[in-house]
Amino acid sequence: MTHLELTDLLEMLALRAGAASFWHGKQTEADINYDAKFPQAHLFLMPSQLKAGNVTTQVAMAFYGHDNHENGSQDSIKIQNEMDLLTQQFAALLEATPSIDVVDELINRSPVLRKGSGVGTGYFISFTLAHIGINAC
Repeated sequence: MTHLELTDLLEMLALRAGAASFWHGKQTEADINYDAKFPQAHLFLMPSQLKAGNVTTQVAMAFYGHDNHENGSQDSIKIQNEMDLLTQQFAALLEATPSIDVVDELINRSPVLRKGSGVGTGYFISFTLAHIGINAC
C-alpha cells in the first residue's frame, strides 16, 4: 500500500465514521478552516518503516468539532463527547479493514483543543499500522 492509498483509505474511514471534511499534510499545519464543514478530521504527516516488503506506518490524526467558546462551556463538553463517539466509530471501522493491521490493537487518544480564529474541540489519536508494501504484493 502506497502513501496515497493509505491516505485515501484513512480519509474514506474518517468520512464514513462521521467527519464532514478531511485535511492532510500541509493543510493540517494551518489554522482550522472555519469555512469547511465540521466535524473535521486532520491527518498529520506519517513516518514509516520498511522491512522485508512490509510497511509499518505511524499515524497521528485529530478530529475536531467547531467550538466557539474559548473558555469552555456545556457546549464544549457536548462537542468533546461527539468527538469521543466519532473516534470510537473510526477505530471500529479501522479495525475491521482487512488490508491493514493496527499494531498491538492499540489506538491512543487524548482530548485536544486547537485554537485559530475560534476553537476546535476534539480528540487526537495515534496508532501504528502494519500493511504490505508494493514489492511484497
